[in-house]
Amino acid sequence: MTRQAFRVFLISLASLLAGLPLSLAAVSGLCALAGVGGVDRVHIVMVAGPVVWTCLWFAMLWVAGPRPGRSGNGQPGNRQTGNSL
Repeated sequence: MTRQAFRVFLISLASLLAGLPLSLAAVSGLCALAGVGGVDRVHIVMVAGPVVWTCLWFAMLWVAGPRPGRSGNGQPGNRQTGNSL
């Protein structure tokens, strides 16, 4: 396993173990602040909690992903093609 793959694996594991409960708690807290209670609150948390967690997970994977490299000498206008005459 490469270093980058191991980093993405750790980010995914941390997101699952810590991010899911925290996102559920955050949505539940927002419902409590808004005054939503009972079955409506449970339904909102059941739907919005995993949605928030999924967005958080993809954001964490995007941050942990590989950085785009520069080609040539680092200047965008100087691309090298295979046809040199």
